[in-house]
Amino acid sequence: MWSNAFKTLIHFSRSIAVILTFLFLGKALTQLTGLPIPGSIWGLLLLFTCLSLRIIPLKLVQPSTNLLLSYITLFFVPVGVGLLEHLQLLSNHWPVIVISSLVSTFIVLICVGKLYQYLIKGNHNDL
Repeated sequence: MWSNAFKTLIHFSRSIAVILTFLFLGKALTQLTGLPIPGSIWGLLLLFTCLSLRIIPLKLVQPSTNLLLSYITLFFVPVGVGLLEHLQLLSNHWPVIVISSLVSTFIVLICVGKLYQYLIKGNHNDL
């Protein structure tokens, strides 16, 4: 019983360590480049690239990602609180926010529709 729980703890800890390593690498990349892109985004892109290229196997990060995904709605609470803190700014610029949200949604829908039409025709060998 204890050995199974210990193995689970080791796998979970290793999984968290991999994710935190990529977060640290992303934050370091932000400091080195000085670009206005958050370190968490850089880390996520680096992790995605390593997973896509199979440099890191998916099963290495899966134990902690399953747990994080089950509580993903809690991660939106700080965003909501942040929005409430800037309510005056949002109320001053709501037309720009609404229009840009609608336009960007429309552009994404058009691009996804065109890509789907392209792929459904069987031309995806060119990609």
